[in-house]
This record gives sequence, structure tokens and C-alpha cells, in this order.
Amino acid sequence: MDFVITCLPGLAPLLADELAELGMTVTDQGQAHVGISGRQQDALRVCLWSRLAERVLLPLAELSVPPEEAPEKLAAAVDWRALVAPGGAVHLSLDHAKGVRGDSRVSGKRLLRALPPDITVSPRESGASALRARLDTDTARLWLDLAGQPLHRRGYRLAGGRAPLRENLAAALLRAGDWHREARPELLMDPFCGSGTVLIEAAWMAAGVAPGALRKDYGFLNWRGCRQALAEEALREAAASLENKGPLPALKGFDADPDALKYARHNAERAGVESAIHLERRELGALRARDFASREGLLVTNPPWGERLDQQEQAGWLYAGLGRLLGEKAPAWRAVLLGAEVTALDRAGMDLEAQWKVRNGALTNFIRLSRPRAPLPQAPLQVGDTPGFELPEPASPLFNRLRKNGKHLRRWIDREDIQAYRLYDRDLPEFNVAVDVYGDQVLVQEFKAPSTVDPDKAAQRRQWAVSATRAALGVHREQVHLRTRERQKGRNQYQKQATQGRFRVVREGQARLLVNLEEYLDTGLFLDHRPMRLRIAEESAGKRFLNLFAYTGAATVQALVGGARRAVTVDTSRRYLDWAGCNLALNGFATDRHPTVRADAMAWLETCHEQFDIVFCDPPTFSNNKDRDDFVVQDQHGELIRRIMKRLEPGGVLYFSCNYRRFELEESLRRWYAVEDLTAWSLPEDFRRGGAIHHCFAIRHAQD
Repeated sequence: MDFVITCLPGLAPLLADELAELGMTVTDQGQAHVGISGRQQDALRVCLWSRLAERVLLPLAELSVPPEEAPEKLAAAVDWRALVAPGGAVHLSLDHAKGVRGDSRVSGKRLLRALPPDITVSPRESGASALRARLDTDTARLWLDLAGQPLHRRGYRLAGGRAPLRENLAAALLRAGDWHREARPELLMDPFCGSGTVLIEAAWMAAGVAPGALRKDYGFLNWRGCRQALAEEALREAAASLENKGPLPALKGFDADPDALKYARHNAERAGVESAIHLERRELGALRARDFASREGLLVTNPPWGERLDQQEQAGWLYAGLGRLLGEKAPAWRAVLLGAEVTALDRAGMDLEAQWKVRNGALTNFIRLSRPRAPLPQAPLQVGDTPGFELPEPASPLFNRLRKNGKHLRRWIDREDIQAYRLYDRDLPEFNVAVDVYGDQVLVQEFKAPSTVDPDKAAQRRQWAVSATRAALGVHREQVHLRTRERQKGRNQYQKQATQGRFRVVREGQARLLVNLEEYLDTGLFLDHRPMRLRIAEESAGKRFLNLFAYTGAATVQALVGGARRAVTVDTSRRYLDWAGCNLALNGFATDRHPTVRADAMAWLETCHEQFDIVFCDPPTFSNNKDRDDFVVQDQHGELIRRIMKRLEPGGVLYFSCNYRRFELEESLRRWYAVEDLTAWSLPEDFRRGGAIHHCFAIRHAQD
């Protein structure tokens, strides 16, 4: 007999290999099906033992007829007495191919009306002979579906949580990673395990449990031509595999959603493998080296992704964080990832071994088998002792100052493991620029000269500044980014400065942060707040953290990397909140667990009912907004702080900072609260030359 085994489009090569391993004779392979030739018991075995198949179809009729005649002619071409017992039920699913006009439901009703009158029609596949038909422009086909309900419905998953993964797609991920072979790794991990489908399929695959072990309802049980003894024996063999499981390797699943983990535990219990799977509530960013204890392992996962553009961007940085984590903690592992966007998957930065394009419902997905790359140690750029090339004489003073500053900072950079720092900040009157180092990139910010300065001379001096910087740091011109700063008014500070650019990743402590050295006036990272962010990381374990006027969320990332159990990020700019979301994703944290809120901080504090243990507030000196009154930090910081303190848990701390150089803290705040001036402490070594460029305070409830 000939049978057609269907699967998700794109999985046919994997399915063909699986069927061959099951002892089947493969005769045909398409995009979404594999043809086999065999006996009745072979088809039953596929129903019960194939982990990738969706349906097992027995061809009943194939006619060269136009679609308008097809329903009745298909019905007349079949010996229904050989298929369905008198009084038996059938369920029909009929599809029109592309180009066939009319309603497929009408065609289906016509075919059913042409059946013998003693055959009843069932609205469900369960308990009925399942029929499938397809009408093309010149061909009509009819099959008997021996699976009945789709084979991905194993029976162990009653609740799937949010967007559950199909069981046969999960099995395809495992097969792509060679988990079906006996020489499998001793540890498998899913860091986004959801309701546990990958882990349960992995347990069954390793233990030799038939994927149909729990199912009692199959289409072949209602097929009159099925030999009852064969069916009963096949069902007994599959059920016995669950009772006689083989040894299981270590299986670990992590997820941030407690409800998803509850579903996973219940599903694993129904599948009979709950004792073999370790499930734990943790986010990707909270995984540590001990979680990758096995030298060789396999990571198989379906990372969350979204359909909106901002979610896709965050998904890309989540893949980047995952690839970095594996490269650092498990460089000898392999990884199988399921994703919807190739550009997002590319961000993982791993070496691709194989890829499969799969159609999953309305989505096109990609299965990727990759190996992580061990990260190369990267030291930040530092000033050399001699220029990298001959400099024009007017550039020499700046080169000498850069060399002096670099020598002063060198030991501090090495001791504190600094990756991004300020090398020069308008030390010389003739070079009104700031030079910042971000890893292996340099940003030269020119402060716009007054209109009285000759533009040609200003341009010449700008070129000397770039040349001196290149010579001092030994970099190519493509590593140097030049910007002109001027006093901004209104919303101009948020506008793009160029049309092309890209994010770069820099490390600060244990956090990775995204900076943009080309598009915006500010890079996304205020370097002078480095000590405060690192202090937040040290103090945040188990705490609830609030970040007000949050900018790109760098302080939020540090709190979460430091172990904060919850973080809320508030800012009025959607652009910066999206940036913050990407920063969180890069470090393995999600905005659905740690929300980013677009709101005016003063108004939001009035409606907030949540309490926090640590608050970081860094308001601008001045800001305006069409939806509220202008904000002036010197005039309004007192009321702002009082509102924050209502949301601060007893024993908690507010770190309040601002960059208004003439700022004076409202005297009444010192009477109401315990105030500690941290300004001198908070200025890092690379910013001490310019005096107090910001003010910083730790504010606590007085009884503390």
C-alpha cells in the first residue's frame, strides 16, 4: 500500500530520515509530505511512533476532473462499504488549491451529500473516519486520514500557556540537534521553556517513549479495513514504552513566567517524566556558569519574539545576549534556535551549521543549528607612548594632552576593568572637544564654535583634533566618530544627528549596554554615572527597583544584572524606552516582566501604588512637553523627591542626581529625610578634571 505522511512545510527532509529509521520505504518527498510504501502495520507504526508527522493519509481517489465536477465524482469513485461500517460517521476537511474559485465549504457539503445515506457526518475528527480532500484546477484527490486528530496532539498537554510550541515542531528542533541519536550530550537546556514541550519531547525521545503512548483515539480505529488485532498490538506496544522508559539524561528548563512553569510541571507529570526534568523560575540574564555544568550540552529553545517592529528589534538583541552567554559559559555546546526573523537570528553571532525553513501556521520560521563562539578578550583603546603617524605641528598640543591623560588613567582603567571612559574634556582652550572611548571606537565631540570664529579655521582645528586622537589611540579613521554639539532647545536633543548608524555593545561591569555613536546627540550612556550604576548593581539583589527619567535604561540593566527581582523604567520618550527594552533584552531580561512605562514621572508617581526598595532619579535640568508644564529641576525637585519618598519602602534608598552645576538641595528635605551627599564619591576618575559636573545624593527615610 502507498501512504502519504504529511508534516509542517519544510520538515520533509527531517521526516524522511525519521521514517527511514522506523524501517519505512520512502518513495517520494515534497515540501510538506513524504511518500512511503508498505503494509498496513507500517502505517499504524507511523501513527504511533513518528515524532514529526502531522497526518498519515491513505489515498482513496485521484481524478482528472475540473473542480466544479469534483465533489460528486470523488464520492462515486470510492467503495464506501470497505471504509465505513453501516451507521458509521465521517468527518471531512476539504481545501481549494490556489486558483480554484468558489467556497471550499460548499464543495465539502456537496461531497458529503453524495455519500451513502447510512453514513453520518461528524463535526469532529474524534470518533469518526477522517477524510481529507483537495481540489486543484484540473485534479481532485481524496484521502483517508489514519491519524484522525493531528499527530502533534500527544495527549500530555492540556494547557499550553502563551503561544505553545507544537509538539512535532519541538521534536524537529531536537532532531536538528541530533538528540535522537544514542551518542547525545548528557545535558539539555531550554532557557525559555514555557509549558515544557521541548523538554518533554526530549525526555520521550531519549527514553524511547512512543509519541502516541497516551493517545487512545486514532482515525484508523474507525477504518473498516483496519485489522483489529494489528491495531490493538500497535497501541499496546506504544503504551508499554511509557512504562518501560530507558535512562534519561539531565534536562533543565528555565522561564520567567510562573504560570508557564506550572503548566510545564503538570504537562511533565501527565507525560510521566516529571522526575527527570528540573524546572526553575529564572530569566536568561540570571543564568550562571553552574547552570551549564556539563562540558558538552545542547541548548534547544524557542525564544520569544514579537510581530511588532520594536519587538523584533528586542528579539534580535535577545538572540545576541543568548549567543554571548553560550560563548562565555558553554563554548563547547551546540544550540538549536527557532526564530521568525533571519536578521534577528544573525545577531546571535554563532557559527551556523545547518538551517531549515519551516512554515508554522501563518508564520515562516527558521530552525538553526549553531555552535557558539568563545569571546575574545577585548581591552579598550588606550593611548600609546608615540604617535601612530607624523602629525601636523598644530595638532601636537592635543596629542601631548591625550598622552598625559591616558598615562594618568591607565592604571585606573586596568584596575577597574573600564571599557568606556572619557579621555579628554576641553582641557585646552584651542581644542574645544571631548574625546570618549567606547571599547574599540572613539567619539570626538566638538562643541560648536561661536559665529565670530572663522568657519575654515574651525574646520581645520576639527581636523587636527581627529588626527591627534587617531595618532594617540592608534586607530583607523573608521573607528573615529565625529559630532558637533550645541545648546539644544525643546525636543531637538532627541532628534537624530545623521541618517545612518548602528548600535554597538560596550561592557560596564557585568552588564552589556548599547551605544549609538552616529545617530543621536547623546550616545545612550552617560559615562559620568558609571559609579552610581555599578553601586546599584551591588545593592539590588532581591530588591524592587525604580528608574525615573530613565533615558536608555542603563541603571535598570545594572539593577537586574545585580539580581533585582523587579524593575520599572519610566521616561517620556518612546524612542529611549525602546532603546531601554533592547538593553534589557541584550542582557536576558524582558519588558513584560520589567515594564518600561512612557509617562511623565511627576504625574506617574501620583497614580503609582507600588513600593520600591531602590529608586534612581536623574532628571534633566530643564524639559518642556506639550502635555504638561515645563519642568525645572531647581524649582521642582523638592516636590518630585517627596512624591518618590511615598513610594520608597522603609529601609530603602533614593539615589537622586542632576547635572545642573549650580544645583542646591531644598533645605526642608534635610529636615524630613536622612540626606547623604555623594557628589564627591560619585565622580569617576575620568571626570574629576572638570569639577562637579553633576550632584548626587542618597536620601532615606529619617527613621532609618
